[in-house]
Amino acid sequence: MYWLELKQFGLSELGMRWPMMCAGLLTLVVFPLYVRKYFDRFTTLLFSLLLVISPMLVIYSRTARPYALTLLLSLLALAAFHQFVVSEKSSWKSAIVYALCAVGSAWLHLISLPLIVAPFLVFGLPALIDRNWGRVGRLFYLGLFTLAGLLVVVLPPLLGHPEDLGAKLGVHNPDMQTYYGVLFVWLGTPSQVVVLTGVILAALGAGSLWREFPLTASLLTGLGLTFVLILLTQPAWVNHPLTLARYLLPAAPLFLLAISLGLKRLIDTLAMHWGRKGNFAALALAMSVLLLMAFHSPLFRILAKPNSNSLHSVYQFDFRDDKNLISLYQKDFAVSPFWKQLAKFPRDSLQIAAAPFSFETHHWDAARWEQISQQRVMPGFLNSFCVTKRWGEVPKGRGFRFRNVAYLDDQLDMIDRGFDLVVYQKPFKVKTNEGEKEFGMDTVDCIFSFREQFPAPVYEDDLLVVFPLHDRIKGQFNAER
Repeated sequence: MYWLELKQFGLSELGMRWPMMCAGLLTLVVFPLYVRKYFDRFTTLLFSLLLVISPMLVIYSRTARPYALTLLLSLLALAAFHQFVVSEKSSWKSAIVYALCAVGSAWLHLISLPLIVAPFLVFGLPALIDRNWGRVGRLFYLGLFTLAGLLVVVLPPLLGHPEDLGAKLGVHNPDMQTYYGVLFVWLGTPSQVVVLTGVILAALGAGSLWREFPLTASLLTGLGLTFVLILLTQPAWVNHPLTLARYLLPAAPLFLLAISLGLKRLIDTLAMHWGRKGNFAALALAMSVLLLMAFHSPLFRILAKPNSNSLHSVYQFDFRDDKNLISLYQKDFAVSPFWKQLAKFPRDSLQIAAAPFSFETHHWDAARWEQISQQRVMPGFLNSFCVTKRWGEVPKGRGFRFRNVAYLDDQLDMIDRGFDLVVYQKPFKVKTNEGEKEFGMDTVDCIFSFREQFPAPVYEDDLLVVFPLHDRIKGQFNAER
């Protein structure tokens, strides 16, 4: 798809993200509509609001990786499977929807395979025990049809590059801290109070969820199978809560639905015992829970302007500051006083191109530079400027139309797109648990190209050099200083 976009009209940030954005928006519509079939409007409304403010779902709806798609497809597959089993009418339509969604989900992310297989166990084993050969036969043909599709799309890449999968297995195991941290990820909060509230409400709603929501058994079975598979294969980085929560992503909406049901149960209890006063108390309770979750939501920081690095790993690795290894690692990075000086300018009034950029965002400190300066900081690409090729940088032209990067070899283009300053970060060293690391030595000679191509610096210290792109910003910067 990216190749087609690149050839036809150019690949951009939006071009990479639109499938996940559409999946996220559809999730906000499809999931509540399905839940509405089994629960009252108030529960559906609560569930909808929790989906809307879920940081995990918001982040994955904006990320050019398939998680928002696999969540939508896998749950659509389970709903279609249930419809196929319980309804004899037009069952072939449900079967086709299940097979397409199941194959698509497993192709996009192999970890969703146990989830889409789970309903065969949930409905197939009772059918075998009851000797319901009609249902067994229907499930057999559906399974055969789905298996054929999976072999067509999943087997070739596995056979073609088995080392890609093998390199990620047998590496890490989750522990108790991982399981505890997963709750903070699913609820999208750094607050223990929010997690405790969510767990209590989910426990209160668990009974209704099990009795009345038909997908619960398939979801729990699939999540259980996925968890067992994780323990057996020990995939890389699964010891971090974010990775485990992502592998068990379908649990997040199920958890939010259980919370909605638990809150509705409390509200009904208050209304029953206190009458009209109970209605007011119930409304206050519901608003308090939602406001509590919203108040502690990291979305305020992630979506606040200016933020050109809202998908940076520091914003999502762990919502708890004291457990966020990216944040703790970057605290050892020296920060120039220059960034604090930029805060004297009007908020979000400057656009800065910073280089060298690091594709691995834990080495890219721009998120903190933006927080300190309150100005936009975007990657400055060095390709064709002072180096031939750098990993993570795409060439200008050739079908690429990225807007949130600066090509340093084209000053006019940078000025046209609103860039004001160019920052070159000098090579630096960082002490880590594994020893001292050195960054920027591969681009150390680029400083000569900067000094040759750009006007005289308006700022320089031991950490960086700042070049203006036009006379107006040079005069403005000098006056502000």
